[in-house]
Amino acid sequence: MDKNYYVKIINGKPWTWIKNHFDKLPKYKPTKITNCKIDQDEWLKFSIEYFDNAQQSYEIPKPHFNDFARRLATFNNKIGRNEHNSFELNYGVEGDTNKVMIAMFGEENLKLLKLRPDYLFFRLLVKMPGHGVAWHVDHIGRYTEKFKNELVIDPQTKKCQYGQIVRLWFPVTEWDNGHMFQISETVITNWKSGDVYQIPFGLGHCSSNAGYVPQLTVSLTGIIED
Repeated sequence: MDKNYYVKIINGKPWTWIKNHFDKLPKYKPTKITNCKIDQDEWLKFSIEYFDNAQQSYEIPKPHFNDFARRLATFNNKIGRNEHNSFELNYGVEGDTNKVMIAMFGEENLKLLKLRPDYLFFRLLVKMPGHGVAWHVDHIGRYTEKFKNELVIDPQTKKCQYGQIVRLWFPVTEWDNGHMFQISETVITNWKSGDVYQIPFGLGHCSSNAGYVPQLTVSLTGIIED
């Protein structure tokens, strides 16, 4: 970075449009829903065994993004987010990784969360030290695409013919120094493996591994039966 660019960023405040957008959103106070039984060693072994099926991802506009998400990712790239600080291993899209994770999660945990056993989409995210996911909002682009021939989804309410679609988050590994997850204005730390929180669609959140131990978390999309 040269000084002229730095001065342009500081004086120009190019992030104003993002701040204005998120400041207008409702405030949300996340609370732990429950704790699921997670076998950390099993998930770690899975991440090794299925390494070649992991997407090696970083901050960049992606095909399933809507216009806002694409604009936000483009801005994040310009401001300094790149493969050197936003890298993650992302399991669940390629091969049979989603099916294997559903089996590892188990029926008892699904019952505990009152989730249908079908129409589940697991994403295991592995962040190495020094990396994180920039502030963003979730939609259900990939989920909608995955089940486009089976589910009729209301884009506003995120309901389908079988019930309410929800996005849940839980850590696979125990909290360690430098690990954080923020939803709305609440920063979550000191978690236990299997602690479950909901990420409301359309609300800002981010995560970071500023520590020295790899961070494994899961983003889970599924249907709560009516």
